[in-house]
Amino acid sequence: MPKAGKILADLNISDFIRDMGLAIAEAQAKLDTNSVDQTLRMGQTVLPGMTQNLLSLGLRPAFYHFQYADLEVNLNVYYSTTVDVDVNFNYDRENESSEYSLETSSASGSATLTVQDGEGIPPYACLALVANAPGHLTVGTTSYALDGGVGPNSTGLPVTRQDTLWETAQELLVALRNNSVWTNQATGDLQGVFMDWEMQSGVTASTNRPDLYAINRSVITVRTSPQAAPGDNLVIARLGSVTPAPALLLPATSGTRYTSTAATVGAALADIGQQVDPAAFVVVSGADCNRAIYFDTDVHDVPTTTYGTDREPSAVLDAVAALLAEHPSASLDLEGWADLRTPPAPGYNQRLSQKRADFVLRALTSRGVAASRLKARGMGATVSFSGSDLAANRRVVFQFTGVPAALVARTVAATAAFDPTGADREARIVPRTRAPANAPTTAVVTFRGTDFTQGTASQGTTFAVGATAESTAANLARAIRDANANTAFGAFARGDRVYLYGTGDHALFTLFARTPTAPALSAAGSIRVARRFGDGRPPASPQPRDTVVIDNVQLVAVETGVAPQPGQFTLGVTAADTARNLAAAITAGSSSGLLAAGLQAQSAGTIVTVSGPSGTMLGTSNPAAFLLSANRIGGKPSADREESSERELRALNVDAHLAVKYELSVSGSSTIKARLVAVPAPPQFLQAIGDYLQRWYP
Repeated sequence: MPKAGKILADLNISDFIRDMGLAIAEAQAKLDTNSVDQTLRMGQTVLPGMTQNLLSLGLRPAFYHFQYADLEVNLNVYYSTTVDVDVNFNYDRENESSEYSLETSSASGSATLTVQDGEGIPPYACLALVANAPGHLTVGTTSYALDGGVGPNSTGLPVTRQDTLWETAQELLVALRNNSVWTNQATGDLQGVFMDWEMQSGVTASTNRPDLYAINRSVITVRTSPQAAPGDNLVIARLGSVTPAPALLLPATSGTRYTSTAATVGAALADIGQQVDPAAFVVVSGADCNRAIYFDTDVHDVPTTTYGTDREPSAVLDAVAALLAEHPSASLDLEGWADLRTPPAPGYNQRLSQKRADFVLRALTSRGVAASRLKARGMGATVSFSGSDLAANRRVVFQFTGVPAALVARTVAATAAFDPTGADREARIVPRTRAPANAPTTAVVTFRGTDFTQGTASQGTTFAVGATAESTAANLARAIRDANANTAFGAFARGDRVYLYGTGDHALFTLFARTPTAPALSAAGSIRVARRFGDGRPPASPQPRDTVVIDNVQLVAVETGVAPQPGQFTLGVTAADTARNLAAAITAGSSSGLLAAGLQAQSAGTIVTVSGPSGTMLGTSNPAAFLLSANRIGGKPSADREESSERELRALNVDAHLAVKYELSVSGSSTIKARLVAVPAPPQFLQAIGDYLQRWYP
């Protein structure tokens, strides 16, 4: 048995001390990092109603330092050994026979082909406009000089600096889009440009009327009643049949009769809605809705108010939100679309359509709809709504689940009813917005300690309620901006939303290259490169004229919307669509004799499984877009075989067992004592932090 002293000598007490020292060093580093982060946050935090940050007000971070640490260990050791020996002998004799046969199987197998992003995304880069100051930018062969440029970088297309950072960002956006294929198809360097507003300052506002001005951090959604609206109530009418012919009474019993003799429920509700609220009535029949939210070219963050008869997007969104509130178990799919142009920009359109759907989702959540009931999907480019009217394809479509046939329209009536009545028809009035109890008559929005009062005319800190929610938002943003002139704070309006901004907020541009080859990119001054273009490799996505080869027969990809000929397959809006079209082309080719007999293809999502004769060759001209599991269809043929055998088995078995059991038990306790003291931040450190914030967050 080992000596107890030997066991104690083998214990790595030094490891305890080393681990304790490393743990203290790691804790010290984390404490120091936390103190530096606190300093930066204090320098970036401005309390509402104040202009100085917390550092300027004298608040200082604390630094902590370990002075000493003690380690105390107590151990109890128990050790024992047990030996066990056992030997057994036995003799076995056994006759064994076996017989089996193996039949020939057919020579067939399968391989898979995975379709990457079905629309193709060219290289893209990101730029940030961080200050309303001179800057310079070069993209490809084109340079831009913002407010005269910076130092030696003063040449290029002039971009005029405006009164606010937001307005200057809009000027730069226009200049960049003029260098894209939308306006300069011959030599434009860019496929397209997005601009998003990055809100990092954390500024916000408050209001005494959240029903009229819904505030979510730095965004105010205006819900005021437009002056020209037919009323601030909503009638929600449900209809199950058109027999007898329905008439809607507003108000009930003694009001105006709105009648219809249409043959279907959807048509009858549309007839009545056209009479009650022709500009913005909403009808849901089945999953479909008669309204959509439309957008101007390249725009995703504000609906248009000039297209067709759908010119009141805010009213449509109010109606959709009210309908979902009436049906708590219902859900809504939002399908974003973009127009299809020549030359096409499929990757750009996919991103654009998704951003449009996301915008409508946020607009509905600001109206009280739970995000869990909404699903936003970008569908890419299409001509399905109109082959000649591009604007008709720039939309977000509503697809309802769990909503019966219904009409929502604005009205001044306080009651509503169908005549004649019936169990399959109902009409009720709900308020468009719900004011809190004892809500004040005059609405006030407070930003940085200043009250901005809703009124009938705009003057000073009073803003006028406009003819639409969009014009009210513009008036409120202008009042806030004027009151904060010559500061880093302000506001701008996009549609019915007011965006508040402060120190650190900036415009972020996403630039899509015209070709897979990344163009040159450099920036100076107030313009900074946040992400450079990709490495110039071909996009990992199917492109027109890509080929999939099966035993030397080429299947050629054609553009979305083009009817495929034999030996062709159509690129879909999504990768799953492309996979489905390719699988259909392979199966059809086998049936027509273009491809080998026995070939079959099935798609599941983006994966195409090709089954057929083993050894069939597979290939593609774009292996980054069509990922092959193998270059041939797998599977091996098998041969017929029959065998039989008989044998006698004899064995002498010796079973010997030797076991040695050692038991070691160590128990005890340990105590670590450490002293931590706070020390003030070094003055030179605070000065360096102040210089950093002044430089990067002016």
